[in-house]
Amino acid sequence: MDNLKYWIWFVQCFGVGNNRIWEILSDYGNNPALAYDALKSGNVKTLTEKERKLVSRASLLSAEEFIAYSADKDYDIIVYDDARYPQRLRDIYNPPAVLFVMGDIGFVDNEVLITIVGTRKPSEYSLKFATRICDELAKVGTVLVSGFAMGIDSMAHRSALKNNGKTIAVLGSGLDIAYPPENADIKKVIAVNGAVVTEFFPGTPPNRGNFPKRNRILSGLSLGTLVIEAASNSGALITADYAVNQGREVFCVPPADLFDPRYAGVIRLIREGAIPVFSHLDVMFEYYENYSHKLFSANPYSNYCDNDSIIFENVTVKERRSKSAKATETAPAKKSEEEIDYSSYSPDEARILKLLERGDSLLADEIAGLTGMEIADVLSVLTELEISGAVRAMAGQRYSI
Repeated sequence: MDNLKYWIWFVQCFGVGNNRIWEILSDYGNNPALAYDALKSGNVKTLTEKERKLVSRASLLSAEEFIAYSADKDYDIIVYDDARYPQRLRDIYNPPAVLFVMGDIGFVDNEVLITIVGTRKPSEYSLKFATRICDELAKVGTVLVSGFAMGIDSMAHRSALKNNGKTIAVLGSGLDIAYPPENADIKKVIAVNGAVVTEFFPGTPPNRGNFPKRNRILSGLSLGTLVIEAASNSGALITADYAVNQGREVFCVPPADLFDPRYAGVIRLIREGAIPVFSHLDVMFEYYENYSHKLFSANPYSNYCDNDSIIFENVTVKERRSKSAKATETAPAKKSEEEIDYSSYSPDEARILKLLERGDSLLADEIAGLTGMEIADVLSVLTELEISGAVRAMAGQRYSI
């Protein structure tokens, strides 16, 4: 690409993540070659003295060396005016001008990408929930995006790989830096079906200031960000704030203990309007209407509770099962589904009744997903069935036979 070296020169000159790049380029139609000529000729009068010195020192030769180095390492370089640059990133404030990539990001705009963020040292509760929800999200076709750090980030990437899903790792360092060293072995594995992405040049160490800049890319790539355990000073909150400003959804796992400071950041986000998540369904249904062709069913209605420890009406589930088994020994056999007379019901009513007769209570959204009906039609039919006494509405907007 003719403009590639000019894009790299701009980032070298003004710095990674510096919005001054866009302030200057906007006067030249975002054409870095035209802006470069103007800067080098001294025609840009809005530069500070420090910026003038940077412009005079920065060389295109150095940019070309980075291009050659990246080609030798088999790193792809995708710049803002490249057709492969994700539109989702173009839409954010201060998008990265240059991306260094291992793998492929061509699928980004057409898939359900969810960013997973959280602490590097999660509680047992958070790790258990995160593992379960990431496993399920990967199984239904969601692409998991995270920051490649230890803790929640690593778990998200490995859950995607374990379930043959795609994942994107967004780094706060150069692609050639083994950080964290514990994750060095999975970079190439991630790149097979997903991607490892950074705006930092090869050789850039993981400096502390890199990660807040990195976080805007984490949220910008995805439709929504899921926060799993965050204290009041957690970097995950920066990603969540970016997501809000970018017009993306923010999801939060409810805290295990309201008095535990490890969840103070999550409490703040929920108070400010983040969507509480009790299973992957709370995320999945948010995007199912527009992305049903990308999401598929893989045990999507599982319960995250440990069923043998649930107490309901002062009777444990295990006891209820025992009572149910004894009752079955003396109860008459239930007629098979084929023997039930549905002739008095419309085809849509019969379809919903057959679904509910399996024994589980379901949400209207779940019924729509399993029957292929529009949600408005499902609600209309459920209302008629409820009036006739064929189904009943339960707590939590669930329906049963």
